[in-house]
Amino acid sequence: MQRWINTHILSKIEPHEASYAYDNRHGVLEAAKLHCGAEWLIKLDLTNFFESILEPRVFELFRSFGYQPLVAFELTRLCTRVRASGNPDQRFYKKTLPPGLPYSGDARIGHLPQGAATSPRIANLVMQSLDESLQEYASDNHLVYSRYADDLVLSSKNAFDRSRAIHHIKAINECLVAEGFWLNEAKTKIITPGARKIVLGLLVDGDTPRLPKSYKKYVSDHLYYLSHPMIDAKSHAEHHGFQSLQGLLNHVSGKIAYGFSIELDWGKKQGKQLASICERLQLDHVIFP
Repeated sequence: MQRWINTHILSKIEPHEASYAYDNRHGVLEAAKLHCGAEWLIKLDLTNFFESILEPRVFELFRSFGYQPLVAFELTRLCTRVRASGNPDQRFYKKTLPPGLPYSGDARIGHLPQGAATSPRIANLVMQSLDESLQEYASDNHLVYSRYADDLVLSSKNAFDRSRAIHHIKAINECLVAEGFWLNEAKTKIITPGARKIVLGLLVDGDTPRLPKSYKKYVSDHLYYLSHPMIDAKSHAEHHGFQSLQGLLNHVSGKIAYGFSIELDWGKKQGKQLASICERLQLDHVIFP
């Protein structure tokens, strides 16, 4: 039922242009490109992203699509769940329910469950007003803003200082709290000029996003040991926690496929080496262009 809702209802509505996750329009590469060449980066992360999106907000979303209250209520109940404790963290909701909801006397409030088919798209659409506010704030302060699920990034190519960055974080946090979200302070980072700049796992210190050396080394190390004539490939797979050699090959293949979309030449080179290894071992592999 959730997959049906996702396909026939939620996928028909486009999220805000600053949202880059769970969307066929664009993804990690496009989000990272926005921040290439930035002098300053502000990286923020939301606490309990899905669980902080509560049933009343999901109900309001379905109502905004034109559904009558009872239909919107049933769709909402299909897409949310109540945690074992009965209610989410009290920071994330008002004790009085919004007016107009067709709720019974049950005071428990559901939230978006992580892993549900509908949760990513609902989260993106619920975040529309927040994205609008942060986009407006970024524009007014000569910043570039992007959001990938619960990862928020703002960047600047202009003159800046740490006190100004802290001011921006405080202002953004006020917007988040007003929308019912909270910053994960442990993951809040200010990246200064000259420091290594990574957005969504990609280096953005040049004109285009690149794979970090650590990512490339991870793949090349596996390929080296898998191709070494003196090393047993199955033992190598087991040593790294894979239940089978095919499982490791599939894992490495996925890494190369992702790298292929970021750095084409690197991906082609690694893909050919993996194909050679699989041919020698007589195992299946992904065929790259």
